[in-house]
Amino acid sequence: MNLVDLLLEKKDGIATITLNSPDKLNAMSSKMRESLFMAMDDVNKDDSIKVVILTGAGRGFCAGADLTEFAGAPKAPPTIYEKLAGPPRPSFFKIDKPTICAINGACVGAGLSLALSCDIRLASDKAKLGAAFIKLGASPDNAMSYWLPRIMGTAGALEFLLTGKILVGEEAKQAGLVSKVVPGEELMKAANELAAQMAQYPLIALALTKRLVYRSMIDDVGHHYDWEAWAGQMCRETKDNQNAMNAFNEKKAGENKPK
Repeated sequence: MNLVDLLLEKKDGIATITLNSPDKLNAMSSKMRESLFMAMDDVNKDDSIKVVILTGAGRGFCAGADLTEFAGAPKAPPTIYEKLAGPPRPSFFKIDKPTICAINGACVGAGLSLALSCDIRLASDKAKLGAAFIKLGASPDNAMSYWLPRIMGTAGALEFLLTGKILVGEEAKQAGLVSKVVPGEELMKAANELAAQMAQYPLIALALTKRLVYRSMIDDVGHHYDWEAWAGQMCRETKDNQNAMNAFNEKKAGENKPK
């Protein structure tokens, strides 16, 4: 797998994907985007991987799209697909495994969209999060306008998007954009500790739990009972669940023996 401007490391059930163009604050080029798709597909199909961490090299997470790619480039007439949807964009929401975004610095525009597609976000106290689209006369993409109202509320999301404000460290936590803020030097340690907590559990249970939570955003409660029942049955058919239940029952039996 030939990854460009991207690093992929696998260890102890955890895959770490690092945006690796630090001289450009990891601005997303077309080659980096293609590499992201390859890395995401690889970790999603690898049953040895249970949790994915996404971060950036150097002092930035992702400063948005690499706009220098378009400077002076001849513009071909757009296809119908490009008119309607534009190029495909990477989204960690589509991965079955839990994803943790470790935001180490500037996280704006397309970089913020990428971070929002992850399940959990941690940030350095120096991290700067912003939606720069309005400053470029553009509108949000990659589902940013879907996630932000659910995270910040409608009014909060609109204020954030329409003013182009930047939130730093604890401000991002107060707004709900990240769940935890730590000193920069402790960020990857915190992300790996969180990932390790998850990686000790069965892959199918992790994947189905993630699916159920996102499913709840579109289900009514009646249908969601059905989805939970289906997921529960899927888990009960696995050896992981059966072994865990046997161990639990043996422990309880031992505790209840007369002394």
